[in-house]
Amino acid sequence: MSDSPTPQNDEHKHKAPGAAANYLMLSAGSIFTSMLVAGFLVGYFLDSLFDTRPILMLACGLLGFIGGIQKVIRITQRLDHYDPKSGKDV
Repeated sequence: MSDSPTPQNDEHKHKAPGAAANYLMLSAGSIFTSMLVAGFLVGYFLDSLFDTRPILMLACGLLGFIGGIQKVIRITQRLDHYDPKSGKDV
């Protein structure tokens, strides 16, 4: 069997994702933003508690950023297994 792209496969690649994929991407943006903001808020609280302003706020913000990127990567990997014709994961 050859792996050469057929016209149907090529058309399938360029077809827009369905509504479920759009909701998935919307949730990815929301999760990233919430993790970043939560990191800064936790860092701000810890800074005010230990009087180390702004070290812990920046450190927790960085951890929130890294965690947000990891979550977005995991969510977008689900799109690789998404079949727009059936609307389900394959």
